[in-house]
Amino acid sequence: MNTPVIFIDDEKSVRHALGQTLELEDYDVTLFASAKPALDQLANQFQGVIISDINMPGMDGLTFLKQALTLDPEFSIIMLTGHGDISMAVEAMRLGAYDFLEKPFSTEHLLDVVKRAAEKRELVLENRELRRELEVQSGPGPRILGNDPSIKQLRRILSHQSKTHAPLFIHGPSGCGKALVARFVHDHGLQPQQPFITIDCSAPGAEAQLGELIGNHTDQPYGCGAQPSPHFATLYLKHINLTPQQVHPALEAFIETLCKGNESVRVIVSADTDYHRQSQAGLLHSLYFKLGFITLDLPPLHKRRDDIALLFHNFLRTDCSRFGIEPPHIDARLEQWLTEQDWPGNVRELRQFAERYALLGSKAIGTQDQHGSDQSPTATLAIRVADFECKVLHDALNRHQGRLKEVQLELGLARKTLYDKLRKYHIDKKEFKA
Repeated sequence: MNTPVIFIDDEKSVRHALGQTLELEDYDVTLFASAKPALDQLANQFQGVIISDINMPGMDGLTFLKQALTLDPEFSIIMLTGHGDISMAVEAMRLGAYDFLEKPFSTEHLLDVVKRAAEKRELVLENRELRRELEVQSGPGPRILGNDPSIKQLRRILSHQSKTHAPLFIHGPSGCGKALVARFVHDHGLQPQQPFITIDCSAPGAEAQLGELIGNHTDQPYGCGAQPSPHFATLYLKHINLTPQQVHPALEAFIETLCKGNESVRVIVSADTDYHRQSQAGLLHSLYFKLGFITLDLPPLHKRRDDIALLFHNFLRTDCSRFGIEPPHIDARLEQWLTEQDWPGNVRELRQFAERYALLGSKAIGTQDQHGSDQSPTATLAIRVADFECKVLHDALNRHQGRLKEVQLELGLARKTLYDKLRKYHIDKKEFKA
């Protein structure tokens, strides 16, 4: 997306000439002949740069600057000033302007200042987004871990949606974390102290359970669809695509009433199978098109391989703490093996493997010794190379009693390279000191 620029100048020739200059540099320019209309269109999440002349009829540039900064004190605002108005420009900087340009100025100077102002604004908004995510992630309940772009985008969406009652449709393969996301939304929502109700629509007896829910909260016989007054903050319907067909009309009416008639309740639904294929008819079609559910797509674990080691370490620490045992050592060979698996059961399967590894150690994957010469016969070349490299480092550190300078000289490694490899293989030099 091109960086937006708001340009305010009462001189038509200046306004259009500089506007064209910026458009040629791929800025998305909006021109204003006066300050008041520009101010009326500003919002605190404006992503670009504002350029305003100081001397203008009506609302002058300094007044505009003061009022704009009340909307967002971190706007990137550049002021234009004529010769002899330097004192006003200095005052503008004191008030919070990003910079000022004294007329006449070169095109190169204008573009340089605008570029830097845009970079500053982008950084400000990125930091706000990170702070918002951190506030949500550091709250109660589960966390959503991962550095994959899809997970970062998910966290961004949830950080904005956490304080609303917008209905959500979570879609993804079995075991990818849909229930965790639903719980996360509830725990970071507006009423985390209120009950979180889960119904598995694929389970035996789901029809009776749904019928009881609808009947109890409408005070009417099952299916009448009267106004509900539920005593929960979140209703989570798992596997909604597997709901018995005969329940669809009543359940759809009930969900619609909750979404449109009760702002204290949030509805979250999830499905394992191809949502877009199944949305052509029935209940899913209504949720998507009629009721306006926000769709969250969760990726399978094999599409976010760089997150596998991070998730495994987190699961392992949690399990070892639960069992009251010391976490086993994790080396590069295991991490390589983890990232090479397809994990058809996704995060749930990795979570179960971490629990087994906490209890069984290397036996969980059939190896006899993670640091020895015995390897699984199916070990890949990358795993064998990593195992050999790890062993060479251990041997050198043993010989030199953890003195990294001597290890560096023996192995012919640059200092940074050696430190990178120690971090890669989770080797602590203190273990080798005499």
